[in-house]
Amino acid sequence: MVANTSLATGAAAPHDAGLISGLINAARQIGGSLGLAILTTVAATQGASSAPADRVHQLVTGYDRAFLVTAGFCAAAAVVAAVFAPRARREEPSAVPGPAAEQDHAPA
Repeated sequence: MVANTSLATGAAAPHDAGLISGLINAARQIGGSLGLAILTTVAATQGASSAPADRVHQLVTGYDRAFLVTAGFCAAAAVVAAVFAPRARREEPSAVPGPAAEQDHAPA
């Protein structure tokens, strides 16, 4: 969570940092609520549709499907992050010669 917030607010202008932080936190809350609702529905639906009358087996079957759906969400999030995450820029050497460069070019 800290890395996501830092990544999202790191490039923001100081006057926009509060707005961006609020949007990140709101998106996190909404995503958690929707995720819980979706995964609970998947688990309940899959468990209820399994054939055996054993409740433990139905519960395990439902949670198994919910965890597979979660793995799919994580894989999709990894792809989105790989595509849209900003890349680190390489620092180019400075054009201003330093003291070592001046010694090499000093007149003899």
